[in-house]
Amino acid sequence: MSIATDIARSREYEMRVYLDSMKAMYENALIQNGEIYDIAARLTSDFRTIGARAIMADSRIIKILRYAVAPSISQMKFGQLFGLASIDALENDRVSAGTAKFRLLKSLAPKIARFAGRHLDRQRFLWLNNHFDGDIALSQAYAKGWTCSIAADQNAQTKYRNWRKEQQEQAIAAFLVARRYTRSSFTGVVSRNSDINLGEYTQEIRVKGRTRQKADLAVRSKKSKRLVLIEAKAVGVELDATKRIKECCDKAGDWLSASALGSPDVVAVIAGFFNSTGIANLHASKIHVVWEHRLADLGKLV
Repeated sequence: MSIATDIARSREYEMRVYLDSMKAMYENALIQNGEIYDIAARLTSDFRTIGARAIMADSRIIKILRYAVAPSISQMKFGQLFGLASIDALENDRVSAGTAKFRLLKSLAPKIARFAGRHLDRQRFLWLNNHFDGDIALSQAYAKGWTCSIAADQNAQTKYRNWRKEQQEQAIAAFLVARRYTRSSFTGVVSRNSDINLGEYTQEIRVKGRTRQKADLAVRSKKSKRLVLIEAKAVGVELDATKRIKECCDKAGDWLSASALGSPDVVAVIAGFFNSTGIANLHASKIHVVWEHRLADLGKLV
């Protein structure tokens, strides 16, 4: 099969995965955000009285407040406003009373409430305007749909990126398991070829070359008895491919320089928007290229 055919098939494959999965993730995020929105509306009297007590009652409403202001603010930026690296620890799940998080929330809730009240998008929450004489129920439904849609889109994009990486790694692991490879119990940093037993694999483990860099999967081949270090790279936007290829090449150079690793086979399992120049660069760095839509090719090494 020609490189041009593989490139075309990989792009089609990645777009199909993206469209099918993103739709489901967006719809689920819309439902989740709708539930939290209703809680926020109830605790704040439809956003008329945003106070610390409401935030303390259910910290998850912080997420709705982030998207209710104009412009909406990311978790990290919102957290930084209040001296935190990110607000995710307080908004992802309801904070339970009596915990360290609850004490932190108690100190921040008044500040968060004041900020949200000051920056609430009044053009969206029309019923809060003094001279509004329209249909309140309709305007409230419109504001809920608008707010939850903004949040769901961002949530789905983030979840997809994390899911796609995990899904790709799990597909590779399933391929190995189907060929009677078993999960390694090795922990720590792989520094020698023999650290992983023959016929075993592990995921997300650091490997020592000149430096210590994480391999998505490390396998000890039953065929060659060599260490096989696998990087899983799915790229949905062609511009990102250059960065992913550089990551692979840097790791390969690092690992191949370590004699204790016994000249490992470095593999890039790729999917999505790669081009022929990028593929050539991987080959030039002595990396075996396996297309995800032809994952069976990995069997040549393991």
